[in-house]
Amino acid sequence: EALERCKAEGKILGRPKGRLSIKTKLTEHEKTITELLVKKVPVASIARILDVSRGTVTHYISTRKLNIN
Repeated sequence: EALERCKAEGKILGRPKGRLSIKTKLTEHEKTITELLVKKVPVASIARILDVSRGTVTHYISTRKLNIN
């Protein structure tokens, strides 16, 4: 009942949406990643160069909106 009342009053329930971390594993390599994307280097190759997984690079590119097309 209490939850229904709070919803009816317009209160937002649940955990607040998280923000991006300020410093991540790839933060110091952002300039390098951007340069390689401009040169059309595949994400898999960028991951090998930086010694991280391809998923890590893909996630970093999408969350930081670095996708250069």
